[in-house]
Amino acid sequence: MRAWSSPTSIIWLVVHLFLVLSGMLLMTTEGEKLLGATLAQSLGSGLLATGIAGMVLYLYVRMSEQTQNRLEVITAAGITGVFRHRSVRIKEHYDKRLHSAKRIDLIGLGLSSFREDYARDFAEWSRKAKVRILVLDPDFPNRAHSLADYRDLEEGGAKGEIRADVVAFLRAVEDNAEIDRTRFEVRKMRSIPAINLLRIDDEIFWGPYLMAERSRNTPTLLVRGGFMFDNLVQHYDETWKAAAPNAAA
Repeated sequence: MRAWSSPTSIIWLVVHLFLVLSGMLLMTTEGEKLLGATLAQSLGSGLLATGIAGMVLYLYVRMSEQTQNRLEVITAAGITGVFRHRSVRIKEHYDKRLHSAKRIDLIGLGLSSFREDYARDFAEWSRKAKVRILVLDPDFPNRAHSLADYRDLEEGGAKGEIRADVVAFLRAVEDNAEIDRTRFEVRKMRSIPAINLLRIDDEIFWGPYLMAERSRNTPTLLVRGGFMFDNLVQHYDETWKAAAPNAAA
């Protein structure tokens, strides 16, 4: 708003608006009587074209400035992509990064889709990458009134779905004897899950949890570098510290 109301901007607009109005006036019958039809039409069309061009140029410059400002904000945040959904719907984006990953950090609720898609790769990941996975503790803060059960209701699912998914995920890890457990760790979150997050090396896919929506259907942002990447790394590390170690089904 400040750019649009600056003295220079106002003067530019007033001058070019005056040119437009003058051009229109000269092209009227009164203008032709005053200067003659040929001269009035020539001057009028010239002034009109100059005025319109100036106003269009002004709008273009202002829109370009706004676009540049938006790009600067996006760049500073580190946002490189936005997706309508996550999980299986953007699986190809995960696949090409996971293939050569050296670091994998993951936050989810029950991670049922992730388990179905990648459980067979856990052992291979553990041989070449440092893997940390956080699932929601199904008994936090207590079994009778757990966040997992409340989240089931928020998503519109049946009570116990997330609990069952967590148990299945932990069992899939525990039953896989080929996993190097010094490099592949799973912990149970003992905190309110704020976001879902998948870090693969220097990139992070993350998104919110929304009411009445399955987490796999929520929007996802991709960040690389920038202040958002740093904030998300810190969030993950703090959540990891607060989680229960050595999770088991």
